[in-house]
Amino acid sequence: MPKAFSHIPVPKFSANELALAEVCAIDLWNGFDYQTGKECDVSDEDLLVMFATPTFAMYKSTRTRQTLTELDMRELIRVAHLKALFRSTQATDFQGAISAYRATALAVYSGWKKKRLKLANNYDYATQAILDWSVKFVNNTSASLNGNHRVPLACRILFFAMPDMMVFNFSNGLAKKMRFQSRPQAAIPIFNKYLFDGLNVNQVLLKNLKMPEPTTLAKEIWTEANKGGWWQRRVLDLALLLHFGLVSATPQLHTKGRQLAARWATSKAKP
Repeated sequence: MPKAFSHIPVPKFSANELALAEVCAIDLWNGFDYQTGKECDVSDEDLLVMFATPTFAMYKSTRTRQTLTELDMRELIRVAHLKALFRSTQATDFQGAISAYRATALAVYSGWKKKRLKLANNYDYATQAILDWSVKFVNNTSASLNGNHRVPLACRILFFAMPDMMVFNFSNGLAKKMRFQSRPQAAIPIFNKYLFDGLNVNQVLLKNLKMPEPTTLAKEIWTEANKGGWWQRRVLDLALLLHFGLVSATPQLHTKGRQLAARWATSKAKP
């Protein structure tokens, strides 16, 4: 039997690499495509408004009328280039997932927030929330070890819906580059562990990054996201995508990134 490939860990990024990732993240926050420089229909801040606002309301009250919507999910699929999931033989059941949200992902989130759910690691809560909910996007007639999950979609939504929880942006492209299992539901537990380890490896530089101030996002949600390290996880996500060549940044952003890294070096050198 051939020997399995070893997983590839998150590298320790240079200041130039993380600075480039941050200027890309700032563009996304402000509603610009870092690959083209063109304005986006939806910014990262907009996505936080779309998904975290109803999630925080549902967490606070079982009587709220706020909820996730299929329209917002489809918009995320479009801007995040997740359309490939529609090529599955199993149709995506948006309404089924929305109906199951409170009993699955939100239940894990509430258990984590209220310290009623005890899991071994901080990132395990995200793993459980993703796995519990991702299967609800498909109208499965029977349980199957092989899936019928929508892990990339569920993960991407929860990244914006629960910004204070340790959710990392899973993608099939990253999973392939890092030599994880081809089935997302099998890959997500180890993916989250490796991303968490990568966060720690790069913490010296990441901890000093500042999340942009909100313009439309509620201050309460922004504060929880900021405390939970959402911005650092966003920058790490982009650094990985750039590192593995899955995306590219405009020449203008490369220049901005080098300038930012130089300012970091100058600041560090000051007594």
